[in-house]
Amino acid sequence: MNDLATLDVTNADQLAALYSTMDQGPTLARARINKDSSVEVGEELVDVPSPSIALSHPEYGEVFGKNTYFRVFLDTMQTSVFDPDQEKFTNISQHFKKFSDTALDWHGGDKCGWIPSKEKDKLRGIDPVAYANATKVKLYRHIFGLIKMDDPVIAGSKEKVKIEDVPFRMKLGPSNFMEVSKVMGGMIKQQYMPLNFDMKVSFKLEKRGSNKWFVLKYQPMLTKMHPLTDESKEYITSFVDLVKKENEQVATKMRENSSSAIEDDFSDIIDGD
Repeated sequence: MNDLATLDVTNADQLAALYSTMDQGPTLARARINKDSSVEVGEELVDVPSPSIALSHPEYGEVFGKNTYFRVFLDTMQTSVFDPDQEKFTNISQHFKKFSDTALDWHGGDKCGWIPSKEKDKLRGIDPVAYANATKVKLYRHIFGLIKMDDPVIAGSKEKVKIEDVPFRMKLGPSNFMEVSKVMGGMIKQQYMPLNFDMKVSFKLEKRGSNKWFVLKYQPMLTKMHPLTDESKEYITSFVDLVKKENEQVATKMRENSSSAIEDDFSDIIDGD
């Protein structure tokens, strides 16, 4: 991500590079897909729109919107390994924009050992252990931008709120990894910068066996162009700085793990004496 340090937000080619084919804390809202028609508020179940986008808003709490629009200013990729037994991540990589980029992880590896599906499938019959390890690594896409909701609903409240051009981030899992990048890539080919246009979000139900999940679809709203303003440039700078900060956090964790490993090695030598 070193190229982000010299980003010129007035340069169209450099802005296009933000869209890859590739914790700020309470001030940045976080979005996720909600598939439940009711959620717990205190000890009660309350009705919410479903399917919808759930937004953890720094002021309003959990807000749900069925008719939602994204303006994406930046997207990145990241890999991680989650241990369900420990219920925690055991490895996380830095953000990256291209698969050819090196993205250091907590243990000093590249992208937590992630490999493309075709290469992974080849390991199935050749090296079952390597295959099992490779399947634990998940690839995600992060999008950063502004979100708008028509008729948003606060869970358990009748308060009317306005969700318009709220800075947000969203982590998209493997089943939602490709679509947003494909749509933005198509926009750029037509010389429409994604940050200048809303994309209306819709939901498609997918099913495999007993498993059901929603895939997000995006419709660019090209009839209304949002100009690049000083405020937009500030958002871009903030998002880029956030990614750089999280990359440095990964590097710090890697250095800590490396120091611990060295200390353990010396401890073994001393104990051996």
